[in-house]
Amino acid sequence: MRARDRRYEKSPVKTRIGIATAILAGSAVAAGAVLAANHGATATATSAAYTSHAGNEGTILSSAMSNWSWSRQASYAQLAQLTQARQFSQTWHKGKMVAVQRGIVVLATKKFLILRSANGSLHLWLLSGGTKFQNVSNTMAGTRALTASTSAAQQAMTSGNMLPATWLLAGSPTTAAAMLTPTPAARTITVQVAGTNLTVTVTVTRSTATVSQTATMPQAAMPTWHPVRFTQNAWRPMHGLARGDLALVVGTRSNGTLHARLVLFTPLSTADVGGLAANRTGAGATPAATPTAAATHW
Repeated sequence: MRARDRRYEKSPVKTRIGIATAILAGSAVAAGAVLAANHGATATATSAAYTSHAGNEGTILSSAMSNWSWSRQASYAQLAQLTQARQFSQTWHKGKMVAVQRGIVVLATKKFLILRSANGSLHLWLLSGGTKFQNVSNTMAGTRALTASTSAAQQAMTSGNMLPATWLLAGSPTTAAAMLTPTPAARTITVQVAGTNLTVTVTVTRSTATVSQTATMPQAAMPTWHPVRFTQNAWRPMHGLARGDLALVVGTRSNGTLHARLVLFTPLSTADVGGLAANRTGAGATPAATPTAAATHW
């Protein structure tokens, strides 16, 4: 499959906009709960942490992280085995909590990213200089690791059909299109990190993301109360990663927060999910009521 161009690095929104065409039927790989775009209603997504009971999941995650520096193919093969971890999962391994999440990127910033899984669960992952990012859209092994599905990987690589992967990671093409399409109506999500005083609220209006956080995000300590508010382009790429990308994040949990060690991703466009071309303000679209989602993750 030809890698999808990152032209939006020069013009961050042009290749990521469009009016979504809902594709809600005919998919043999509609896994998990489908979260259709909400028009005229308020959507609330509750994120419940899932602790895996798979005996080898901790070993696989730990090995995938440690193997990355010398054998990416080995890491890909190990992550592709985690077919049970379709959304968020965490487990203990040798006294350390390791975690994994598959989903679609809600926002990527310099310090953190927020991922939404197919079942609607939202999780905030802290980023650091040690976080490794890899675009896997050109590799079968990497796409299989991203999706944990040989069938979805084959369709993506042989014919450029991203719908199976989108169903698996985003929940539906409609959900993905909503992440890729600027609209005049505000879209708001809130993530509260359980056991801490950290809450992050992101409101996206047209191409601007307004972010409010209640506390700091240290790498080796608990968050402390310190309200901050900033804005950025909602589709601004961070290490190549941007809103609307399909992603797999692997890392650890400490001091109440998730820390990303490895991020595999594939860029999406509205063409991949059935969108039609439109201008950056969503002209031609019918403005919707403001959708919001809130989650507490553990």
